[in-house]
Amino acid sequence: MKKWTALLSVVTLSLGLAACNETATPVQENEVSETSKLTLQEVYDKSIKASEELKSLKGTIDMKQKMSIPSEGMTFDIKSVMDMEFIIEPMQMHQKGTTTMMGDGEGGESQETDMETYITEDAMYVYEGTTAQWMKFPQEMLDQMMGATNQTDPTAQLQTLQEYLEKVKFEQDNENYILTLEGSGEEFTSLVQKQVDEALQSLTGGENVNMDFTIHSVNYLVHIDKDSFQTNKLDMVIDMDMTMDGETINLNMDASTDFSKFNEIDEIIVPQEVIDSATEI
Repeated sequence: MKKWTALLSVVTLSLGLAACNETATPVQENEVSETSKLTLQEVYDKSIKASEELKSLKGTIDMKQKMSIPSEGMTFDIKSVMDMEFIIEPMQMHQKGTTTMMGDGEGGESQETDMETYITEDAMYVYEGTTAQWMKFPQEMLDQMMGATNQTDPTAQLQTLQEYLEKVKFEQDNENYILTLEGSGEEFTSLVQKQVDEALQSLTGGENVNMDFTIHSVNYLVHIDKDSFQTNKLDMVIDMDMTMDGETINLNMDASTDFSKFNEIDEIIVPQEVIDSATEI
């Protein structure tokens, strides 16, 4: 379950860019002094160019999830707070944070776990607080993780979203273009399924994963900086069902991500103590 919810977070990094000929409506007319006359088409083109030139960034993620498994009568509340630094090519990543899980029912215990991950071209190291141990994963798993990460290429994601562009609400404040997409039903189910299927196939080494989705509601809120045209904030709220191997899981997810340090991260170095202490899996 952690695998596909994490993928949903990264898949939506650049959702909301749109191509039409309307200018952005001020969020509050009297409080927006720097009004841009750029159309949505122009913002889209500039954002595409910015995404193609993006080399690295930092993301701060605050995600709340409620996961229900009706067949087992179980519900989990999961809260994750993560800081991530990411270099696109050659792919490098450092992610650190905590995940807190609480089961349903009275007396349900809360379990907080520290998590940290380093990914470089030739290694992946993962630390989980419950074991207090660094683990080094095999090259095969690293290749699969890197394949899944390639699915989040901003330009590729924008291209897959073209059929939804006219549904985006386009606004602005003094610093940002604000894009909102709200919806439900089968058309949004196909959007999520296509992107997650591709990422999961990478994680499973090309093995076909049969997974069905039903989208009850989805809401994306994206902020694009007026000067750099980089996406600096993404809020995503989604209520969906996922069915695999006859079992259905309901997920309510509320994720907020702030992006910064665009093209400022030159290298991610795995500490020597992590390399020396890691147990190979």
